[in-house]
Amino acid sequence: MDISEIKSWVEKIIEKIKGDDGLKEKFTSDPAGTVRGLVGDAADNDTISKIVEGVKSALSGGKLGSIGEKISGFVGGLFGKKDDDDKKDE
Repeated sequence: MDISEIKSWVEKIIEKIKGDDGLKEKFTSDPAGTVRGLVGDAADNDTISKIVEGVKSALSGGKLGSIGEKISGFVGGLFGKKDDDDKKDE
């Protein structure tokens, strides 16, 4: 799953949590299980972890409008780091 798909899932989950106190409680007590239940088999464990961290980051910051920036900052380095490291070797 690429960064845009992860961002999309984070945004969808945040919208669901905002509208459902029961889901928010479930996410609080079992974030990975809740995300897995919503995403299904579309994501591996590493991707589930990234989505969980993105949702937690957005919820803790209280700035849901800037979720794209937060997720890009959080996940973007994971996808781009290898290229940066390769350039240092040149």
